[in-house]
Amino acid sequence: MKTLFDMASRLEAERQRLNIDYQALAEKTGLTPLSVRSALQGRTAPRITTVMALADQLGLEVVMLPKVVAMGLEAQSEESSPAAALSRVDRLVADTRERAAGPKSAKGGPAE
Repeated sequence: MKTLFDMASRLEAERQRLNIDYQALAEKTGLTPLSVRSALQGRTAPRITTVMALADQLGLEVVMLPKVVAMGLEAQSEESSPAAALSRVDRLVADTRERAAGPKSAKGGPAE
């Protein structure tokens, strides 16, 4: 993401996808509904702690990358189709969730 608006748009898209209203998100983060709406609409430059709280409640993580890595990711996404890039991200997310869940027992529940 290069701009405040890009970040706000991503957070807003996730809020809409999860069907969470501003009031509920405000209650979960301890922020006011006005500050949530302003941050997600890109009208204000929120504090990093506000962005982190919003991202956390939306199931997202704020990540800082070295610029060279970010440029590499950007170049890679320009070379491949958006669908291919999303598929790769989906695979990474699924793999990470599987690893976090741990091994399953024969009954389908977590192994003890």
